Amino acid sequence: MKKIALLLCAIVMFGCSDDEEKAGTEVPDPEISKMLFSEFCKSDGIGVSDVTKEEEFRYEDAWLTGYTYTQEVSIADLTEIISHSLTIQYGNNRSSVTFTDEIGTERKYTLNEEGYATQCEYASLDQKRQYTFSYTDGYLTQVNEKIMPREGSSDAVVAHTLSLQYDKGDLISTISPSLPYESSTGYGKLQTNYEAGEDINYYRLPCMLVADTYPLSFHREALFAGMLGKPTQHLTTASYPEKTSDTYTERTEYTYSFDKNKKPVSLKVSTKYGNGKSISYLNRTISITIE
Repeated sequence: MKKIALLLCAIVMFGCSDDEEKAGTEVPDPEISKMLFSEFCKSDGIGVSDVTKEEEFRYEDAWLTGYTYTQEVSIADLTEIISHSLTIQYGNNRSSVTFTDEIGTERKYTLNEEGYATQCEYASLDQKRQYTFSYTDGYLTQVNEKIMPREGSSDAVVAHTLSLQYDKGDLISTISPSLPYESSTGYGKLQTNYEAGEDINYYRLPCMLVADTYPLSFHREALFAGMLGKPTQHLTTASYPEKTSDTYTERTEYTYSFDKNKKPVSLKVSTKYGNGKSISYLNRTISITIE
């Protein structure tokens, strides 16, 4: 896979219009051997457990070679650790890669010359899914999913599509299948808008909400592996649903902290909800270690 080229926004010269399009300059891939995300979720009631989540990606020569997700659950003096890992195997000339978990669920990706996935065959013990990925100027713009009926079933194939839109290398919106708007004719659509900040995305970090958006959530590891197109030029600073009302509003802000070398070391995710009468908040802090 060709190393992923991150685009560095050109300095806007004095006197240029604010509407002038930003130019991009290629910068080398960062040398990464490990990326670790850690989050502690404190319980808010008696009998509810504290949870520590860790997600580790391991790389060699810009290729993902290992992935482990660990969840530590603590109730009083009892602690239980749940671990999930992937076996990652590349095909000849790295034209394909297969992710296999401990229970045999398999995802086989076909890669193009740039190292980006063009399709994926997903197979678990009782289900098969097919995915295709489309790109524009190297950016992922569409994910198509087909859920195949079980063998012997008369059910029809179920299809979903996720669309992504960019402006000058930054993600500005996604349109995804929406479970809350499901009807007898199928899934509705949910548009989410995104805002980019000024910090260059040197370490190709996707927005956490995008990584969790269905059906891209089935390909989280491939996204962090750089197999699903170019990263956004700048780190995402906010997201919000397109459809709000006087009785419901929602906005999430993403605030990164950096070390002296501009490596992200933490991410604060703050979501503000309003129902027309009151406002509530949900805050998360994720520690980031990049080596």
